[in-house]
Amino acid sequence: MAESTDTGKGTAVERREEPKKGGRLKWTLFAILVVIVILAAAYLTIGVVISGAPAAASYPYTTTYQVFLPNSQVVTIGNSQIIAIPTGSGDQVTLSINGQRSDMSVGDTKTIQEQRAVISALSVKVMDFDFQVDATYQGTSGDTSQFYLAFKTSQQVPSFLIERLLPADVQARPA
Repeated sequence: MAESTDTGKGTAVERREEPKKGGRLKWTLFAILVVIVILAAAYLTIGVVISGAPAAASYPYTTTYQVFLPNSQVVTIGNSQIIAIPTGSGDQVTLSINGQRSDMSVGDTKTIQEQRAVISALSVKVMDFDFQVDATYQGTSGDTSQFYLAFKTSQQVPSFLIERLLPADVQARPA
């Protein structure tokens, strides 16, 4: 805002107010804070809805995890309920997937199920993809059965989203 003042000599001198230097910094910090809050809210509201996958889906992308399933306890991966029951010395396991049992030896691979995942954040669909989980039995370790789970997906999916498919009570690490 400009102001005119009379200097007494018949000429007007114009004074200008300097903009506050801290104003830009405050707005920048406020904008950064808003972005952080929105990103945190989006991360905290990530939802995954699992359904059956369409027939003939292709899976060009694979992410593998080493997973320790607690013996004889129900674990849910996607919509599949899985129970691993080791037999004898631990070089065989009975794997029950949604009530269907199959015996596996060390090194055997079993497809758990083909499914579709729809991921949303802040109630907005972020992505949807088809996936298949293949379990390869590795043996027992204490009171857990060790598997390599290969998550095969129809499109590239960030690993933190795939990790949302694994329950919290399962020890899993990228392999």
